[in-house]
Amino acid sequence: MKIYRLDKTILSVRNNPVNFLNGISANTIDKPKSAFLDMHGKIVATFDQLKVSDDLVFVIIESKYYEQLLGHLDRFIRLSKAKVAKEDYRVYYDLDGNTPRQDEDYVIVQKAGRLLITKQDLPNSVSEEEFTLFRLKNRLPIHGIDYHNEMILNVDEDDFVSFTKGCFLGQEPVSKVHNRSKPTWKLAVKFEDECSEEEKVKMTSKIKDPLTERTLGFVFVSNRN
Repeated sequence: MKIYRLDKTILSVRNNPVNFLNGISANTIDKPKSAFLDMHGKIVATFDQLKVSDDLVFVIIESKYYEQLLGHLDRFIRLSKAKVAKEDYRVYYDLDGNTPRQDEDYVIVQKAGRLLITKQDLPNSVSEEEFTLFRLKNRLPIHGIDYHNEMILNVDEDDFVSFTKGCFLGQEPVSKVHNRSKPTWKLAVKFEDECSEEEKVKMTSKIKDPLTERTLGFVFVSNRN
């Protein structure tokens, strides 16, 4: 069992949460990931989501963006009368997806492994370096580390956005880029020795791969070629 505790905050959304989120988030509720965007299609927060019931959806964000996100959501909450509250759960990345669960635990499947949402206090069984390498090998960037207020399509064109769900905040510029051109930049995983000097400076989550003895990391590369 390989687990690593994440610095995440879980928000519960109640009182018709699906309709509330559908109008202001970029993806459909059945997908594991979504994003809150500003009117220009730039990221306010990316998040994992889980529909627990018709009246409860969990939204899992990076803790450092909690206050910023509440400010962003405030007027939408007041208009819709949705109820948003912080929940007392811990979030772990379950790298192999085999950590034993308790009855009250939740999981969200990822591209590799899964998130474990629990009230258990579990010790890390992998180091920060091991988890960073796992993220790089599986292209799992983190908001606040590998990207910030980027245009969402620069980070990912598939995981966070639905192009068929209808209107949401930031939908117009996102759709224009998707339908008429392509994102200016693309977040990629590269070896440092393959990067330009400018890319080396901007590289994040850098770690040496013990299999190749080469350093790799996340970096935004031009998508205009």
